[in-house]
Amino acid sequence: MTKDPKPTGPRRPTLADVAAAAGVHTSLVSRVLRDDPRGFASAETRRRILAAAESLGYRANVAARGLRNARTTMLGLLLPGFTSPMYTALANSVEEHAALKGYGLVMGTHAAGDPHETITNMLMQGRVDAMLVASGRIEDKALRQLAEWAPHRVVLLNRQVLAVRASVVLRDSDAAVLAVRHLAGLGHRRIGGVFGPPSLDTMVRRMQGYREAVRSAGVEALAASFKERDHAAGFSGVQRLLAGKANPPTAIFAATFPMGIGALAAARAMDLAVPEQLSIIALHDDDLAGFLTPPLTTVALPVKELGVQAVELALDMAAGGEPRRIVVPQSPEVIERASTSAVQ
Repeated sequence: MTKDPKPTGPRRPTLADVAAAAGVHTSLVSRVLRDDPRGFASAETRRRILAAAESLGYRANVAARGLRNARTTMLGLLLPGFTSPMYTALANSVEEHAALKGYGLVMGTHAAGDPHETITNMLMQGRVDAMLVASGRIEDKALRQLAEWAPHRVVLLNRQVLAVRASVVLRDSDAAVLAVRHLAGLGHRRIGGVFGPPSLDTMVRRMQGYREAVRSAGVEALAASFKERDHAAGFSGVQRLLAGKANPPTAIFAATFPMGIGALAAARAMDLAVPEQLSIIALHDDDLAGFLTPPLTTVALPVKELGVQAVELALDMAAGGEPRRIVVPQSPEVIERASTSAVQ
C-alpha cells in the first residue's frame, strides 16, 4: 500500500516559529501581537517580536480573531465585594437594566483573585462586550493601561482616573455637604469625619464636600482617614476622634454605610448614648439602616441610576459611541432617622 504524498509548498509560519526567531516564549509573542495588556515587554523585545513576525510572514488566524471579537451580549461587572449594601444595590441595578437591553451579566469580585487579571481575562477571552469596574483597589496605572488597550470596553463606576475617559459618577461631594449641613443645623459645632483612603477619588470628593461644608458652617472639623472603608474603620475612627479628647466631636459623618455601622458600635463600646451624646450620619442608604439601634440617619444617593447610566454608556461605546464622563444628575437626600438629634 502506498502512502498519500505529503502536501508540497511552503509551511505556514506559526507562533512557535516567531518565538524561536525572537528568542522569547510563545505566550509572549501571542500577547504582544494581540496587544494584550498582559503582554508586558520592553520596547526592544517588542520590536524584535514584530520584526520576526514580519520577516517570517506570520499572519494571525483571522477566523479565530473573528470569534474573539464577536459580540457576546454579555457585560462584566467587577466589585470589591458585598460588604456594603451599596454594592448589592448596584449589582441589582446593572443586572436588571442589562436584561432590559437583552444582555446578561458576569460578575467578579476581589475574592476571585487579582482584579486586574479578572478584567483582562474577561475581555481577552471574549466573555463580555464591555467591563464595568466598580472598584477602588485597582491602581490608576493599571486602569489607564487597560483603557488605552480597550478604550471602548471599560467603564469606571463612581471613580475617575486621569486619562480614562469613560466613567459614571455620583454627586459624592454634594452628599457630604448635605450631611454636614444636617448636623450643623442641629447645633453641632464640632463635627468629626471618618473617611477611607485619601488617595481614592470617591473619598477625595467626599472629603472636599465635608471640608467645604464645615468652612461654610463655621464649625470645627476633626477628620480621620483609614486604609479600608469597612465596619472596622468606622469603629476605629470614632475611637480615634473621641477617646481621651477634652473637647471631642458631638457628631460624626461616616463616609460609607459600613463605616456608619462601625461608628454606632464604637459609641456603644464607649458607653456613649446615640444621639443624646453623639449624633451619627452615614453616606449611602439601605433598608438595613431602619433596623439598627438606633436607626441610622443616612444620605441617600441614586445608586440605581448609577447602574442604569453605566450600562447605557457601555452599550453605546460597544456600538461605536465615544467614551465620556457622566455625572448622575439626581440630587442626594438626607434620610433622617434616630441617630441624629439637636445638641443636648
